[in-house]
Amino acid sequence: KVENMSKSVLINNIWSDGQGAAVSIINPATSQEIANFNAATENQVNDAVKSARAAFKTWSQKLRAERIAIVENYGKELEKRRDEIALCLANDTGKPLWETKGEAAAMIGKIGISIRGYNDRTGEIQKDTAFGHLAMTHKAYGVMAVLGPFNFPGHLPNGHIVPALLAGN
Repeated sequence: KVENMSKSVLINNIWSDGQGAAVSIINPATSQEIANFNAATENQVNDAVKSARAAFKTWSQKLRAERIAIVENYGKELEKRRDEIALCLANDTGKPLWETKGEAAAMIGKIGISIRGYNDRTGEIQKDTAFGHLAMTHKAYGVMAVLGPFNFPGHLPNGHIVPALLAGN
């Protein structure tokens, strides 16, 4: 059990206390409380979005190879913490450990899948055609938010976050 996760809000790479409502996380399989903390307030969420928008300027300009290397390092961290992630997911969802080990593995596997997919779908094309000039480029859009579902709280958000980071968002 995590007694108190007061540092539950990350803004501009600094963990701080949530200033919103108290939240208690209950393992649905055991009815035991596994964590409690305060949620972020609307102002804290707005500050986080402002911070992300400021970071976007730098992140979106990173070379593709730099973004890939960072995402690959994230995958290595997932691998190192595979068992810890599986246990956390089991406690959070009430799923059996064998199933959450599969979810942790899927999170790790998504790194390579996303990199291959990004490389297959992006790039630049410039060429003259019979009807004019054809140009195709890709650009990052900006800050995004992902709301994760209860049934796969690690894998499904990861499947949106990793491709977005690779694309410079």
